[in-house]
Order: sequence, then structure tokens, then C-alpha cells
Amino acid sequence: MKSLGEVIKENRLAKRINQSDLAAGICTQATVSNLENNCCIPNLTILIAISNRLEIDQNLLFDYALMNINYTTAVFNQVKQLCATYKHIEAKELLLNEIDFKKIESAYEIKKYYYYLGLTELIGSENFVDAHYYFNLVLSDKTEKKLDLIDVLATNGVGIAYVLTSEYDKAHTYYEKSLKQLEELVGNLKEIGDSNDVMSIYFNSAKFYSQIENYEKAIELCSQGILLQQMNHTSFELDRLFYEKAFNLVKLGKKSEAEEFYFHAATFAILNKNTIVIESIKKNVEAFNLQTYNYF
Repeated sequence: MKSLGEVIKENRLAKRINQSDLAAGICTQATVSNLENNCCIPNLTILIAISNRLEIDQNLLFDYALMNINYTTAVFNQVKQLCATYKHIEAKELLLNEIDFKKIESAYEIKKYYYYLGLTELIGSENFVDAHYYFNLVLSDKTEKKLDLIDVLATNGVGIAYVLTSEYDKAHTYYEKSLKQLEELVGNLKEIGDSNDVMSIYFNSAKFYSQIENYEKAIELCSQGILLQQMNHTSFELDRLFYEKAFNLVKLGKKSEAEEFYFHAATFAILNKNTIVIESIKKNVEAFNLQTYNYF
């Protein structure tokens, strides 16, 4: 069976495009080069974008990718992508059907498993009790003494739970705590390893501050998330971050700026086939009487 890199290279050459053209708007040329030389496996977002650009069946690419990476990691990446496109029920089914909890070896992956169970129970099933239970399992784990990113995600998740039960004061406490934890964890944006998980924290927090009408804070968080993805040459969550920034700009009366960011949001939403963001943009454009770039 061919390697993932060989399949990518063969399809790229068949379409007569160079590595830079394939990478444009997705990742760096170096990433494509490393991929084709089987030196690395990209995250799920990049893999999906490359498969779309080369018109390769995504399932076929996943099969090749799974030959080269830990299967549990691959499933977690797919769960993460499904959650980013609001497919939390599918994410939960994937998590329960494809990962054997008894075979998870690392404490970090156990915490990750509990976190995604909590998130999918919360958003997909609106099961607040079980969501709190799973998030607390993450936060009560003392195997590792130092703070890690899953701890921050779980803290952020508790904030989401309180928002969905309209307990905004409690939610505010947890959102503030998660942002302070994130600052403590990374110190400097350039030191963040897994930027995709950090994107979820920025987006969830921005959405909360928008709900409590702190539009400036929401825009600031969106901008930080967008900057981080630009620094890492990835596009995960950019559709939602651009959308949230555009929405909050409208709320501040900055329609011209908002129109630009709605355009960017639509571009990435179409690329990621995120129909919920696409439909939200359409409704906003009509409701706020915005000029469009004819992107639909």
C-alpha cells in the first residue's frame, strides 16, 4: 500500500500544481514537502483541506494517514473537527465506538477522553449533569501536578455549561479562570504547541463575552485566536473566529469592518463545509443590511 505522502504527491502532479500552490491558504510549502516525504502527518484540518483541493476522497486519505499515526490520536483529531463544525452527536458516537477506554495508556489521553465526553454531552445532548461530571473528572485528576491544556479546556467547558443554564455570573467566573490559566500555561503565543485546542478556548470565550455585551473583549479574543492561527499557518476554527469578530463589529456599529470579516468567515466556512456558520452569515447579512462580496 502506498504511503500518504506518495498519494498526495501523485495527485498533486496529476493536477500539475506545485507544492506552494497546494499549500496556499492551508499550510506552509514546507509542511507539504514534509508530508510528501513522509516526515510528518498534518492535523485533520489540513488533511481535509488538502483532500478537497486535490479532489481526493477524504476517507481514502484517512486510511493512509492511520497507517502512520497512533489510532487513538487520529480519532481524537476527528472528534475535534466534528465538534468544530457542530456535529457533537457524531463526535460522541465516534468517541464511544472507536476508542477502547480500557486501552488508553496515558493520563493525558484519559483526561482528553473525559473532556470530549463532557463537551459532546453538553452541546450534543444538553446533558448538563453528565457534562459537569466529566469535566470535574478532568479537573480532579492529580496524576500530573502541572497545569495542562486539557485542564484549561475543561474549565472553559464548565463555563459553557453555566451559560446554557443561564447562570452568567458563574459562567463568567470560569471563563475568566480559563483565560488566566491559558495565560499561565503559555506565557507567549509563540510557545503554544497545539494551537487548535487553544482556538476553542478563544472562540468559546469570545462568544460568551459577546452574549454579555462586552463586544470589545469578544473582538480582542477573536483577534488573538486569528493571530495565533496565522502564526501557525493553520485554519482550524477560523470560520467561527472570523464570524464572531464580524458579528461583534456590527454590534459596535463598525459595519464596513464587519463586512470584510464576514467575507473571510464565509470563505473558510465554505472550505470547511460548515453549513451552520454559512447560514448564520446569510441571516446576519440580511438582518444587518450589509454589503456582500457575492460569495454565495
